[in-house]
Amino acid sequence: MKVICLPVLSACLFISYDAFSQEWKNECVGYYQLELPDNLEVALYPVEDVVNPGKQPESDGGIKTRLYASPKITFGKTVSIQDKDSVQAQFTEFYYGQYKLGISSQARTPIDWLAYKRKVAADMDFRVEVARQYEERNFKSFDEPVTPKIEFNRKHDYLIKDYPDAFTLYVNRTYSLYINEDEHLYHFWRKYQKDTGDKSQTVEKQLRDSEPEILSLLNRFRPRKLYEVPAEQGFCMPYGFIAGDSGHEPRNMGVTYRLKDHPDVTIFFQDLGMEPGAGFQRPENESAKDFVTYLWNRKYQWSSISKELISPKWRSIKMDGRNGLGTFVKSTFKDGSVDYGYVAYVQGNHKARNLEPDLLLYVMQDSPQVKNQTPMGKDELEKLAEHIVSSVKRR
Repeated sequence: MKVICLPVLSACLFISYDAFSQEWKNECVGYYQLELPDNLEVALYPVEDVVNPGKQPESDGGIKTRLYASPKITFGKTVSIQDKDSVQAQFTEFYYGQYKLGISSQARTPIDWLAYKRKVAADMDFRVEVARQYEERNFKSFDEPVTPKIEFNRKHDYLIKDYPDAFTLYVNRTYSLYINEDEHLYHFWRKYQKDTGDKSQTVEKQLRDSEPEILSLLNRFRPRKLYEVPAEQGFCMPYGFIAGDSGHEPRNMGVTYRLKDHPDVTIFFQDLGMEPGAGFQRPENESAKDFVTYLWNRKYQWSSISKELISPKWRSIKMDGRNGLGTFVKSTFKDGSVDYGYVAYVQGNHKARNLEPDLLLYVMQDSPQVKNQTPMGKDELEKLAEHIVSSVKRR
């Protein structure tokens, strides 16, 4: 018996070592803290695509409507349409309060801040000119009256104001704050206010009304390192932190990480403290089981030809001390290859999402991403996900 048991024991020890030899570190997302493996990379906007965007002229009836290509979130140095690095990052969301956030990857050389600001201004000049050409075309084609110059300027004028390591672009119904800190660029874009036709709503009024909020945000924002978890109250974003807020602002902070030594494995964690955006609306009173089923059927590993829930099929889990649902799935693809994925979901209070948000963890596998090595094993992936789930807590 002893001769038989020793190899079995050795195998068990080997499996256990593979699963838990990973070094774990604390990281924060939104208002939550969780343990993640060391040696991760984060899906962000490539700094080169932000600072030096490619020209992408588009036209509508002979009028150019776009000057630059928009950056997209990816693990790569730049984005192409078929880039698997961007496919792995497709679920990332950066929203906080009234802002959509842009966070760049780390610059390897100093950012030419003045040149970047000039590019922002040039893009605005281009948009003003497009608006002017549309006015002229509509006047000629449809005999519509041309907007008086004073009203046209009210609608389309802009101002750029400098602050330390930052500048703000003001227009009559919104503003954008750009920050250059720690070799990252941060962009806070405030959603447009409704155009009420109020003639007093000018760019100058926008500056007067919004600057206190801008100065407060600049005073409370600071960069942070990966795995640096601030002790005080505030909101975590990749490489950034907003101190001293209410602790329950509306947000949708979904961050995707990838293991550097296992690029087939990505980890997505979402603090969904606001109503999901357009295209993601779900039925009222949807159960957690129905929602997770929808995720597997329509969003996660959707290119597979079959999916199998691995027993136990519907698992009771806890994240942040709250009861939730877990699933571990085997996905089979046309070429016969197999990938695994783990979803853990805690349904929040959908009448007060900002106070009690949905929490979602998805540990996903994309085996073609690994080169000259074996993809992570099924058991190790499952244990990796379970460890992260058990570590999630409110900061």
